[in-house]
Amino acid sequence: MALSPDPVDAILSAHGIPGPWSELPSTGVANRIYATRDVVLRVATDHAEAFADARTESVAAPAARAAGIRVPRLIAFDDSWTLVERPYSLWERIWAETLSIWAPQPCSAARTWRELGAELARLHDRVRACADPRAWLDDPSRSDDVLDSPSDLAARRLIEVASAERLERWLAEVQPAMVDVVPARFVHNDAHAGNVLCTREGELAALIDWGDAGWGDPAIELASVPIEAVPFVVSGYEDEGGRFSGDAEARILFDQVAAAIARVRRGKGVDALERLTSFVREATGRWRRLSCR
Repeated sequence: MALSPDPVDAILSAHGIPGPWSELPSTGVANRIYATRDVVLRVATDHAEAFADARTESVAAPAARAAGIRVPRLIAFDDSWTLVERPYSLWERIWAETLSIWAPQPCSAARTWRELGAELARLHDRVRACADPRAWLDDPSRSDDVLDSPSDLAARRLIEVASAERLERWLAEVQPAMVDVVPARFVHNDAHAGNVLCTREGELAALIDWGDAGWGDPAIELASVPIEAVPFVVSGYEDEGGRFSGDAEARILFDQVAAAIARVRRGKGVDALERLTSFVREATGRWRRLSCR
């Protein structure tokens, strides 16, 4: 069913915000986005997780900003259905590009990825509490369902049998680390390039879209980072004083394999698997954890 047009003028008027406004392209499926010169309006779509994500974001982003993390200021959040039959939020506009647009190749944005790592270290260190009276925060966690996925993908002819066997071998190599008990930290949990804003010079400007945030394993932040950028993010994280508990490299690689499998399952192609395989073959030092056989 097609969504009715959003009453953007009415929403901006209700909050005393002058126009004009324009619609902006969205990198996700949970929001339609509009902007004036000074503010960004995000209106939840009918996507299954959109309403929950909007509520999570309204709690998580202000907590991170209060801790000094580079996050746009939340001006208003409304899920009363008075003006529109879905949650919406108004944010300070940050004039910057997403990292996915500014530098689509991860290796060309090493500085920005390192700065992101440092910012995540500050997030994990500084946010020790987050008021959440309605239990709107997400529950960042991992699923064991991925362990059965490679053979299923091969049976559906989405990947080659040899690729499925390689993935199963990799998962078996790092799975023992998944029993690590690590202290939970406040995590963004969706730090992909489309949620990282940077200047034209590559300086980190803001981390946006906090709809998956909550308390979890700090290493889970790397699940959304392109595999080629993982060493840069970890380097920035550790340079800022951040430390991952347990066998973090194994948990990070497990998440990377799981993310690549999920992309294939969603019909996003095998490019993620190819990039992961290339990374593994060329990895050195602490990242040479997966068999290249």
